[in-house]
Amino acid sequence: MFEENPDTLPTPHDKTGPCPWCGRISNYESKPHGALAGYNSSHIGWIQTHHIATLTCSGCKRGTLVVTDQMGEGIHWYPAPGMGILDKQVNREVASAYDEGMRCLSIGASRAASVMFRSALHLFVKDKGGEKARGERFLKPALRHMKESGDLHKSLWDWADHLNQLGNEGAHPEDYDEVTVAEAEGLGKFVHHLIRHEYEMPAQLLRDQGLLNDGEPEDADGQSEHEANLRPSGGLNPSNSD
Repeated sequence: MFEENPDTLPTPHDKTGPCPWCGRISNYESKPHGALAGYNSSHIGWIQTHHIATLTCSGCKRGTLVVTDQMGEGIHWYPAPGMGILDKQVNREVASAYDEGMRCLSIGASRAASVMFRSALHLFVKDKGGEKARGERFLKPALRHMKESGDLHKSLWDWADHLNQLGNEGAHPEDYDEVTVAEAEGLGKFVHHLIRHEYEMPAQLLRDQGLLNDGEPEDADGQSEHEANLRPSGGLNPSNSD
C-alpha cells in the first residue's frame, strides 16, 4: 500500500510530488511502458524487476520518465530533479556544472555529484566574487570573502559554513572523503538556493519592471548590455542593494 507524499518525487504508485521540470508540487497522469528488466526463474519463469512509465505533470504538461524497482519504488527519474528549470540568465558554466551534478545524483553517484556541485560553486566565485574571493584556492575562504564584501547574502554563508562537503576539500578530486547521499543532496540544495538567490531572483525582478529583455545580445563575457551596465564585475548583486 503506497501513501501519497507530496514531498517526494512522483511514481506510478504515488502520483503527487515536485515536478523535475517546473519545480511545482503537482499531480500526474501515469502511462506505463512495461518491463525494463528482469530475469528467468526455473520455478516461476520470467520475473520483472524494473518497470518504466511516463508521468505527465498537470501543471506544465511535460513528461518525466520514471524507473521503478520490483516493489514499485522509484529509483531513477529523467530529467533529474532540478534539471531543465534554471533561468536563462544563470551563468552558463554554473548551470552546466549544477545540471551535471544533478544527473550524477539521480544515478546514485554521490561523490561525482559532490565534485560537480563544488565546481559550480568555484565557477560562481569566479563569476560573482571580488579579487580576494577569486584568489582563494578553497571554497569556504572564498565564500567568506564574498560574505564580508557583501557579494554573498549572510544566510547563504551561514548555510555554507555548516556544510561538511565544503570543509574537506583536497588538492585533487581523489583526495575527497567518502560522500553520503544525504551530504550530496544537501550540497545540491545549497547550490540550487544560491543560484535562485544570486541569479534567478534578480533577473525576475528586472523582468517584472520591464528592464530585462532575455533576447538582448550578449557580449563576449556572456552578459547582456543591461547586465554589464549594472555591475562591472559581471552579474547582478542584490546583497549590495541596501
